[in-house]
Amino acid sequence: MATIVKTPSATWKAVIRKSGWPTTAKTFRTKRDAQDWARRTEDEMVRGVYIQRSASERMTLEAALKRYLADITPTKKPSSQKSERHKANTLVEHL
Repeated sequence: MATIVKTPSATWKAVIRKSGWPTTAKTFRTKRDAQDWARRTEDEMVRGVYIQRSASERMTLEAALKRYLADITPTKKPSSQKSERHKANTLVEHL
């Protein structure tokens, strides 16, 4: 069962503590959103399909581009590598 509390900043925080799973928490603007998220997340845990998304939700576009350049671009043809690096670096400069 999730715990839903009102924070001092007038938002709602849902915390799920379930044995066998990491403690999961998320903050919402409305109590209804917190309840819906908690219900959905607990259901995923019970069914065994829960995926922790907190790291991906915090990732910025700049970090994703840099990771793509480091991991994926080296596997492509040299001409594609040059083109992708140029496009990505232009985007990173603006970010």
